[in-house]
Amino acid sequence: MNHSEIMIIGGGPAGMVAAGTCRQYYPEKKITVIKKDEKSLVPCGIPYVFGPYLESPEDDMIPCGNRAAKMGVELIHDEVVEIDFDNKVARGRNGSRYGYEKLIIATGSIPKKPTSIENYDADGVFYVPKDPDYILRMHSRVKAMEHVAVIGTGFIGVEIAGELARSGKKVDLVGSRILKHAFDPEFSEQMESIMLHDNITFHKEKKTTRIRVDDEGRAGGIELHDGTLIPCDGVIMATGYVPNTEMAKKSGLSMRRYDTIYVDEYMRTTESDVFAVGDCAEKRHFITKRTVPIMLASTATAEARIAAANLYNINIIKTFSGTIDIFSTVVGNTCFASAGITEEDARKEFITIESSTIVSDDKHPSKLPNNHKQTVKLVALKRSGTVIGAQIIGGIDAGEMINILAVIIENKMSVFDLLNLQVATHPLLTSAPTAYPIVQAAQNLVAKRIGEL
Repeated sequence: MNHSEIMIIGGGPAGMVAAGTCRQYYPEKKITVIKKDEKSLVPCGIPYVFGPYLESPEDDMIPCGNRAAKMGVELIHDEVVEIDFDNKVARGRNGSRYGYEKLIIATGSIPKKPTSIENYDADGVFYVPKDPDYILRMHSRVKAMEHVAVIGTGFIGVEIAGELARSGKKVDLVGSRILKHAFDPEFSEQMESIMLHDNITFHKEKKTTRIRVDDEGRAGGIELHDGTLIPCDGVIMATGYVPNTEMAKKSGLSMRRYDTIYVDEYMRTTESDVFAVGDCAEKRHFITKRTVPIMLASTATAEARIAAANLYNINIIKTFSGTIDIFSTVVGNTCFASAGITEEDARKEFITIESSTIVSDDKHPSKLPNNHKQTVKLVALKRSGTVIGAQIIGGIDAGEMINILAVIIENKMSVFDLLNLQVATHPLLTSAPTAYPIVQAAQNLVAKRIGEL
C-alpha cells in the first residue's frame, strides 16, 4: 500500500496549489497527488481552443508530471472511488490502496446535464468538461462543423459562442439574458449588442426542449419551447457545472446544499484530518451568506492555501467570510468585469442599496492611442455606504480594476473611504486623476447622502 503523510485527491487548480503550498510549509513530508488524467487543461482557457487564438487543445494543456516533479510531489494517475476514513485509506479504481495522515479532497466539478431536454446525450451533443481527452475529441468534431447551436448563456457558453463565430462558424445561442447573475441588464444589453455582429443569432429568454436527431441518432438541430426549429451540425451544452462529490458522498462525508462537501472556515470536513477545497466544497456568498453554487479558480486556490496552512495546526484564520462573485470576460475587444452582488440581485434579496454609474475615458487625454470608454458601476448599502458590488465595461485594464474593487468589497470599505483613495495615474495607462471612475462613482453616492442631511 502506498502511504503518504499528505494526500491530495484531484489535480486541478485547487489540488495543485494545495500540493505546492504544502511543499513550502512542510518540506520534510511526503506529498502525493492522485489524479485521473496525465495532463490538465487550464479551465478558463477551454473556450479559446475553439477560436483563432489557440490552434488546438494541446495549447491549453499543462503536463502535470513535470509540474509535480519540480515541486517534489509524487503524482499518481488513478481515480479514487472510495475512502475509508476510519482507517485513513483511499481505494483506487483498480483496487490500489493509498494511506494518508492528512487528506485534501479537491475533486472539482463536472458538467451539469439537462435531463429535461430530450436526447440531451445524443451523438453530436457536447459538454465542456475539464477532461483533456474529451476536449480533444470534441475539438476535432466541432472543427469540421459549419453551424453550431450553443445552449447556455453563462461565461462558458458566451465565450465558446464568441470563439466559434470568430472562426467563421454560424452560431445559434440559446438562453436567458447574457451573464444575468454577474451583470445588471444594462451591461448584458451592451454585451448582446457586440455579440450580435459576430455571426451569432441570439434566442433570448428561450428554452431548448429537444435535440432533433437523424435516423442514426446524430444531432441535427434543436427545438425551442415555442416550436421554433433550428437546424445545426452539432450542439454544445454550456449548462453549468455540479460538484464532483459522488465519491465523497458514497464514503460518508457530510454534504450540504448543491451536493457540496461541508467545510468550516479552515476547510475542515466533518471527518478528522480530512479537508475539502475548490468546486467540490461548500461556498457561502460574501454578501448574502447563503450557500451558493459559485465555482471560481480564484476562490478554489485561496481555499487550497488556507487548508494547507492549517493541516496540522491552526495557523491562518480565513479572512474572507464567503466567496465574492468576481468575474471578467472579453466580448469582441471589450472587457466586462464584475465583483460582489448586482443591483438586480441585491433588490431581490431585499437589500437596501443605491448605485452610481460613471462613464469616462481610460486614457487622458482621450485622443491618446488605444483609448477606450470605461463604464464603472458601484452598488452600495444605502445607510452605511458600504460597497457590495461593482461592474465595469472597458478596455483590457478593466480586468485588473475589478480586482481593486474586489479588495474594496472584501474589506467592507465604504464610499466615504473611496473619496480618499490614492491611485497612480498616467496618461497612457489610466483615466484622469480628476475623474478616476471609482472615486467619481463613490462621490456621486456620497453627494446623495450629503444632500439628505
